[in-house]
Amino acid sequence: MKKTFWSAAGLACLSMTAHAQGSVTLYGLIDVSAIYTSNQGGGRSFAMASGTTRGSRVGLIGSEDLGGGTRAIFRLENGFDVTDGSLGQGGLMFGRQAYVGLENDRYGRLTFGRQYESMVDYVAQLTAADWAVYMEHPGDMDLTNRSVRVNNSVRYANSYGGFTGSAMYSFGGQPGSFGRDSMWSLGGSYADGPLYVGFGMTYARQPGELSPGTFWKATNSAVGEYALAAHSFFTVGGGASYQFGKTKLSADITSVKYTQAFEGQDVSFMNYEVNGMYFFTPALSAGVGVTYTDGSVDASDADPRYIQYNAVLNYSLSKRTQLYAFATLQRAFGDAQVAQVTQFIAASSSNQQAAAGIGLRHAF
Repeated sequence: MKKTFWSAAGLACLSMTAHAQGSVTLYGLIDVSAIYTSNQGGGRSFAMASGTTRGSRVGLIGSEDLGGGTRAIFRLENGFDVTDGSLGQGGLMFGRQAYVGLENDRYGRLTFGRQYESMVDYVAQLTAADWAVYMEHPGDMDLTNRSVRVNNSVRYANSYGGFTGSAMYSFGGQPGSFGRDSMWSLGGSYADGPLYVGFGMTYARQPGELSPGTFWKATNSAVGEYALAAHSFFTVGGGASYQFGKTKLSADITSVKYTQAFEGQDVSFMNYEVNGMYFFTPALSAGVGVTYTDGSVDASDADPRYIQYNAVLNYSLSKRTQLYAFATLQRAFGDAQVAQVTQFIAASSSNQQAAAGIGLRHAF
C-alpha cells in the first residue's frame, strides 16, 4: 500500500511539473464485446473479447513549447485486454506507441521510437478494418489492421495545404549488417472536404526475426508461414473515399510480396476492397463492405483466394460512448483450405468462418 501511495504521489508531482512547462494529456479507450464464432478448429464458440473495434488502450501525450514555432513532443501508449487486465502487444508496457521528438510549424515533425508505418497512417482508414478488427484483410497481410508497430524507428512527417507525407526508417541493430532486420516506409495523403486519397508502402528485411509485438508471427492460416520464412516483405497500396451527403464510399487496393517465402521462391497477394457507410442520424450509422484476396505461390503454382463480407452498426449514446454490432463472413476457395477472419481467433476447420458480436466502446 505504501509503495502504491508514493508511486501515485510521484506521478502526480510529475504531472504538475509537466503542466507547468507545457501540456500533458491522459487519454484512453475501452472496448469490450461478446462474440459468436461459427467454427474455431471444428467447434462453435461464444466468448468475451477486448478491442474488437478499437484496441483498448491508455496513453499520455505531451508537448513543450521551445519557442520559434518549435515544440518537444512525446507519446506513451499502452495496450491491454479489458477482459483480464493483461498487457497487449506481446506484454510490452507501451506496446502500441512510444516515441519522442521535435515538431515545427514550418519544418514538420521528427520523431524517434516505436511508431506506426505508412499503411496505417494513410491507407487503414479506407478499409473495413477501421470499423472492426475482425474485418481485416486476411492475416493483416498488408498491415492495414494496425498489427505492426516499428521499433528503433526515425520518422519525418510534414504537411502542406491538403497534402501530408512521411518517411520512416528502422535500424535493424544487427552487428556486421546495416540492413538485416531493418524496415522502411513511405506514404502520403490528400484531403479536400469530402475527398480523401491515401497511399503507402512498407518494406521489412527478415520479418520472421523481428521482435514479438513488432511484426506478426505465424498465427494466420493465410500468410503466417510465409511471413515467418520470408527473406523480405513488401506491401504497397492506396485508395480513396468520398462522402456524398449521408453516404461515404471507400475503395482500396493493396499488394503484398514475400520474397523467398516458400521453397526459395516468392509468394504474392492482391487485395481489392469496396465499402460504404451510411449515416442515418449523427448518432446512428451502418456500413457494409467486401474484400477479395487473390494469392500466388510461385513454387507450387497454387492460387489461394479469399472473399470476406463485412457489416457493422454503430449507435452513439454520447460523444464518448458507443454501442455497436458487427458480422463478418470469410470463404476460402481456389487452393486455400481454411478460413480465418482474423489472427486473433483460431482458424476454421473448413473453408468458411463467420463471426458476429455486440459491444460497448468508451473513450476518455
